[in-house]
Amino acid sequence: MARKPLRIVQISDIHLFGESEKTLLGVNTNESFEAVVKLLKTDQKPELILLSGDLSQDGSKASYLKIAAKLKEFAIPIYYVPGNHDDPKMLGETYPLENITHHRHIVLKDWHIILLNSQKIGAVEGYLDPAQISFLQHCLQMYPEHHAMVVFHHQPVLMNCAWLDKLGLTNADELWTVLGGFPKMRAILFGHVHQQHAGKKNGIQYFSAPSTCIQFKTQSDHFALEKLPPGYRWIDLYSDGSLSTDISRTSDYVGEFDVDAKGY
Repeated sequence: MARKPLRIVQISDIHLFGESEKTLLGVNTNESFEAVVKLLKTDQKPELILLSGDLSQDGSKASYLKIAAKLKEFAIPIYYVPGNHDDPKMLGETYPLENITHHRHIVLKDWHIILLNSQKIGAVEGYLDPAQISFLQHCLQMYPEHHAMVVFHHQPVLMNCAWLDKLGLTNADELWTVLGGFPKMRAILFGHVHQQHAGKKNGIQYFSAPSTCIQFKTQSDHFALEKLPPGYRWIDLYSDGSLSTDISRTSDYVGEFDVDAKGY
């Protein structure tokens, strides 16, 4: 394995409200996000941060402003993709701001990271429209010698979680077909599922990150929450195309969720 990896951090499903006192199923998402940010400060400094969707719960400008304010102290580039709860118009009006950029193609020394919009307006499930697929192909063709990572919100694989499996990327087969034509394609990062997950398909690794607020119970046929602390995923990228990754969580669960919740 090559030495001196480049560390990136994936933060997902923040679900922030414009009003700091508001809660999501009993959890104050502002407080839980602050706890994750505090944890990240103690970690090895990453080179960049990826926000993999559902930044906001209410789509308010105030929520997006608060995220920028909380993350600006890291003084490193921050990139985002929208989730199904985000307001695309408000995102576009608010960012770029501070160190949050709207760039969708991150070209590094040995790697490049392609950010896609899987949001399907008015729906919970996701879809990569023809423009997104075309952009993906263009970026992969531009840097054929670079190892590639793709980031979007909705899961492109089954989670063995019946209710969630209905709400993933609806044209995942098309995505996997496209990626199969590029031998340097290494990994996919996604959010949406509020749980830690990892696997490999067609030689490509894929990973999700926990939410910074509520966590969905794994392998559950029906909507259910799990008492796990919030956190983020860190990924070390090596020049030879390999990577290492794990989850960092806060020491304690932040807040008390509604155990009888049937959805949100």
